[in-house]
Parts: sequence; C-alpha cells; structure tokens
Amino acid sequence: MFEMIESALVAASVEEVWSDLTDASRLAEWYWPPRLEAEVVVEPVELGRWEVRSQVAGLAVLGRVLAAEPPSRLRLEWRWEGEDHTTDAELTLERAADASTRVIVRHSGFVSADERDNHIEGWSNCLQRLVDRHGGVAAFG
Repeated sequence: MFEMIESALVAASVEEVWSDLTDASRLAEWYWPPRLEAEVVVEPVELGRWEVRSQVAGLAVLGRVLAAEPPSRLRLEWRWEGEDHTTDAELTLERAADASTRVIVRHSGFVSADERDNHIEGWSNCLQRLVDRHGGVAAFG
C-alpha cells in the first residue's frame, strides 16, 4: 500500500480551520474550485458523513468520519463515488506561531503510486485554497 503526507501553515486559529473542515457551508466555499459547485454534507461525529459532491463534474467523495477530536483531528474513511476501494485520510491541526495552524494530511491505503500521486495533487490544490482563504504558507510534501 502507498501513502502520502501534505501540509500547510494557515494564518487562522485551529478553531477556525476546524470549522472550515467540519461546517458544510464553510467547506463548500473552498474545498473544490468554485466552478465545480460543491455540494457538501458534514456530520462531524463518529460514523457521520463527510461528503463533497459536484454535479457539474460528475464526481463525489463519500467520506465517513472514523474519528473526530475537535479541534485537532479528523479521520475519514475515504471513497470516490463509483469505486469500492476505500482509503484512510487523517487531518491533524496543530497550533503554530502567530495564531496560525499547521494542517497535516496523512492519506494512506492507496493501491498504486499513480493513485497516491493523484491524491497528492488533489490535496496540494485543496490546501492551497485553504491558505488562499486565510493567508499562510503552503509547505507541501
């Protein structure tokens, strides 16, 4: 199995970034590019849904919350709609200097390097949009 780690330093408090990840309306504002018109459902409790869907692009992430430890850790079972294979995505939020937050994404369970590399690109883009939303520094890889 293959895995990846990406991170970014976001110029917002841990609590604010937690809300960006666990409040459906806030997540919809930044997670995917606006042209994808994201529709989001988030139930930030164990076994709750964490879903991001784009009717325009015909794709959806159907996540299930495996662990939610506000405001520092969100672990998701991750599955793309139409696929049976699931992976494990863990998002950790750490307090950093100047009231910033370090966001660390550990995503594992990929069956190939290509699948992992596609997710590296996707998470890098998502984290960059989160940095753009608040300011900060993207420090990927």
